[in-house]
Order: sequence, then structure tokens, then C-alpha cells
Amino acid sequence: MVKTLLIIVGIAAAFGGGWFLAPRHSFFTDAPYAVEDFPFINPSATLNLKKHFIINMSPLREEFTTIRARFSQKTYVYFAYLNNDSWIGLNERDHFVAASTIKVPLSMAIMKMVEEGKLALDTPYTLAEEDLDDRFGDLYKRGVGATLTIRELIEVMLTQSDNTSMKALFHIARDIGITDPLADVYAFMGWDSYANFGETPTYIEINLKTLSNMFLSLYNAKFVDLEHSQIILSYLDHSIFNDEIPAGVPESISVAHKVGMQVESNSYTDCGIVYAPNRNYLLCVGSEGADKATADKFIAEISHAAYDFVINN
Repeated sequence: MVKTLLIIVGIAAAFGGGWFLAPRHSFFTDAPYAVEDFPFINPSATLNLKKHFIINMSPLREEFTTIRARFSQKTYVYFAYLNNDSWIGLNERDHFVAASTIKVPLSMAIMKMVEEGKLALDTPYTLAEEDLDDRFGDLYKRGVGATLTIRELIEVMLTQSDNTSMKALFHIARDIGITDPLADVYAFMGWDSYANFGETPTYIEINLKTLSNMFLSLYNAKFVDLEHSQIILSYLDHSIFNDEIPAGVPESISVAHKVGMQVESNSYTDCGIVYAPNRNYLLCVGSEGADKATADKFIAEISHAAYDFVINN
């Protein structure tokens, strides 16, 4: 799926000066209302969408199990059908390396600071030496002294999974006295395993259930408000990484997702919301112990099975 990365393309909306990247596709074909204001948010939170229920998930679970049997590495799957909250979990509570999935809760934490008046999205920030990181993304190439707004840093971090923008956002939080910006997000998600009492959390590991809760909180605008949840999801919809969940759905379908990968341990994850017509669902898939090509194939097959089931039932 080829997506065009749109940098700093805003749409002024009814929520007073807020903006987000334009949705790539229309999501709801039979909704009796305009969806332009919050197209990435759960329609039941803002509108009265006629629901399309799917009750029996057993055939999809069986298909997931069949696909997993064809791969020898350890795998994880969590699926939730968002119209009536049916779900399937396979190793969804097992821990794995969080890697770049940590950028989702960081964006949520920064947006919460914006809501609370501690930060402003259009405030400029100048990159420092300590921010530069060449392990993932290209922002480091702009060097010390490059200036971006907080909004731009979030966008680059989520669309390109850029490490330099992530470090800059952690730096921004420290500058206003917040040394652990992720704590409130993880606590809100019910994650109680990231540290022993009295220890500083490292957030090295996560599981699919907690990661999925982050996407659900964005979809339902529960941790941050409608405007800021919408901005985050619209950036995730423009991810440049499309060999995983997006590879299993038609190119016309929007997928707000975030990949995580640690090559050293052969750990690869993709998690996000698939905006199938009238039938949105959440899918999180992980692979550990096989190379990226094998992991991508597994994730794409699970994604294709999920989409085919949802569309045809």
C-alpha cells in the first residue's frame, strides 16, 4: 500500500483551530451524517452510526490458528471487532519488546500536556546534540540547531517512527519538569507490570492487550480529547510502513497503525485500527524469533484473514 507522507497539511475544523492530516479514504458508506470532523474516532462517541454486528468469531479464531501453525516462531494476535466489542486473543498477554510502539503512548502524553496548558503544539523546539539518533528515521540529518514545532515532532515521530523526534519530545517533557511522561498513560491502560515498587520503569516490554488499549483509548477519545485523539490517529494513518497490517487489506482502506521492531531479537509488531467500510476493527500482531520478511508475511496473512472475515460476515 503506497501512502503519501503529508507533512504539515492541516484542515481547520469545527473544534477551533485544531487540525489533522486529511483522511485518505471515506470510512462510512451508510452513515446519515458528515464524518469529516472526526473521521478516525469511534462513530458511537460522536455520531449515531447504524451498527453492523458480527457475533460468532469462532471461524476467524480457527483461521488465525491455522495461519499460526504454518510459522515456527512465537506469535501474538489480538483482534477486536469495534461495532459490538467481540474479540480474539492468542498470547495477547505475553510480554515482548516494545521498541517503537512506545511512540504511541509518548504522543498521547504530549497531547495531554497540551490539553492541560503545559505545552502548545505550535511552540518551536530546537534540536540539541542529545536528541540526535541515527538508529531510526532521518531527522537527525538536519543536525543540531534545526527547529520544528511540537506538532511537527509528533508527526515525524508517528509517520516515520523517527527516534530523533521521540528523544526531542522526551526532552521537551523534561524541560517542564516531567521526567516520566509515560507513567500516566500506562496507568490509565491498566499496565501494572512495568516496574517493581520503588523502581523507575523502563517500558522495555509491553503486551498486545495493553498496546491495543492505547489504540482503543484513542478511538474512543478517552485519554485525550476528540481533537487530539484525531490528530494522533490521522498521523498513524499516514505511516510510511506498509508491509505488515496494511499489506493484508485493499489499498483503499485506511489503517491507523504503529510498527515496532527490534532486529537484534527478531521482534516485530504492528498494531492499529483498520477502517473497513462500516466495520472498523482493531488488530495487533506480533512475531518473535524470525527475520523481518517472515514476520511481515505472518502479520500480512493474519491481516488479510481478519479483513476477509469482517467484510464477508
